[in-house]
Amino acid sequence: MMRLQDISRQLSVVARIKSAFVDTIGQHKVLPSDNVALIILGNLELLLDNIQRTKNSLETAWYNLLDHTPSKAQTLLNSLMNENRLNSVEFWKVLPNISFHDFSTLGPGRWLNDEIINYFITKWCSQSRNTLGFSTFFAGTCLFEDKVSCTVAKRVLTEEDETRVRRSVNRRQQMLGLKTWDSVFIPIHEASSHWYSARIDFRLKRIDIYDSLRETCIVNRQKPVSLRKNTNLMLVLMWLTEILANIRGESVCLTNNPHTDWICDPHSRVPFQPNAFDCGVHTLWHLKHILAHRSVTSSGRSVDGSLSFSPDMVGKRLRLAMELLQDCKL
Repeated sequence: MMRLQDISRQLSVVARIKSAFVDTIGQHKVLPSDNVALIILGNLELLLDNIQRTKNSLETAWYNLLDHTPSKAQTLLNSLMNENRLNSVEFWKVLPNISFHDFSTLGPGRWLNDEIINYFITKWCSQSRNTLGFSTFFAGTCLFEDKVSCTVAKRVLTEEDETRVRRSVNRRQQMLGLKTWDSVFIPIHEASSHWYSARIDFRLKRIDIYDSLRETCIVNRQKPVSLRKNTNLMLVLMWLTEILANIRGESVCLTNNPHTDWICDPHSRVPFQPNAFDCGVHTLWHLKHILAHRSVTSSGRSVDGSLSFSPDMVGKRLRLAMELLQDCKL
């Protein structure tokens, strides 16, 4: 773990040196020594590239090891939790709305809480440049009748609902620093006991609802569309898509339009959780795959294996905990 952190720091130092060279060369007339500076800059760029490849290779090997040895990952995660249990309140203040209580929900067998889900959605989507990731409060406020439990999707949509959505989009876009976006991610906390997600992709023209509970997916895919669990939620998402399209300056008509070329899957196939507590980690990994691949496949695999889903997600929990702690130290 320390080796990866050391490489990250070296990478940052090289990047700053490279930037300093570029600034210096651009501030004076061409001199004979500039040729030497350019050679040094080229060597630094090669070094930067080699360090990045080494870092990526070590990270992938480490992540794959965690996934294939969940008992080792759990031991390391428990140790990490114990080491940080006595951190001061000031230590956690570096991260907005995160305390040790929130951090501890990343521990083995725990349900992730809203603050952890919101932290990673905000961070990752801010870096994405194309994905508008809503907070965990958006679904209850805009998509469901019961704001707290998120179990009954809205049936009647008003102008007030549309105004609320537009305000939410404006606030969230500013918070994430996004100038444009063509993908939307929505986390949903059902009855405060289960996490799942929805995504809207304007480039692929798809609306998908991702739920890692096997029973929910398998049972409902066998039912007529009108009787499926997420059918009413999908109707609300179709309405939301039309509003979001209008905000983007486009025209999308999904309501009562059997000829649309959009694909709407209320029970999209994704990897399933083998337990009752990994739904939050799966939801964050749905977002990981959307950001990297624009979709979540039923196999849940990634090209180099670093983002692949695993039967036991404790290795993912350790990765998330390490990332959060690293952010505390930046």
